[in-house]
Amino acid sequence: AAGVKAYLEQTGTPGQVLYFGCPAEESGSGKSYLVREGLFDQVDTAICWHPAPFTGVNRPFSLACAEFEFAFTGKAAHASSSPELGRSALDAVELMHIGINYLREHMSSTSRIHYAIVDAGGAAPNVVQAHAVSRQMIRAESLEEMWQLVERVSDIARGAALMTGTTMALRQVGGDANLVANDVLESAMFE
Repeated sequence: AAGVKAYLEQTGTPGQVLYFGCPAEESGSGKSYLVREGLFDQVDTAICWHPAPFTGVNRPFSLACAEFEFAFTGKAAHASSSPELGRSALDAVELMHIGINYLREHMSSTSRIHYAIVDAGGAAPNVVQAHAVSRQMIRAESLEEMWQLVERVSDIARGAALMTGTTMALRQVGGDANLVANDVLESAMFE
């Protein structure tokens, strides 16, 4: 940004340089919020920079990414005296994760699915957990491929809910498109 500003001043070229720090790169989609708030509305060209251990143009590669929470709701029960009365949301999360692990064999080798149990329903092991939440990050080379994978993961979650007698609610919490390279601008930036 400082280099482009200096160039504009030295050459008398009209223009304005804006510099934005972009937080929450992978888990939060910070740029999406900046776009939504209109910060890029008057921008003709956006140049992205990412730290690296060398000086040069790195071939941009970034998978399209969407992050979802799959929240399961069941019915609490005492796990020893009346487990048949319960419907385990935690079992649904575990079955979902097993299903996703089997899906890995049948998806593109460049796609990725990462997950975390963000709510296991509680700390007491003698209770059938009535709620549990799994956060999934689903990545693929293109938006189209990513959305197809999201649908397959959602089907697995619906199946896990069906198997356990629970319900499942889906909420998207973030997402980004894959990067698209521009060799001309990248070369100009490097020069």
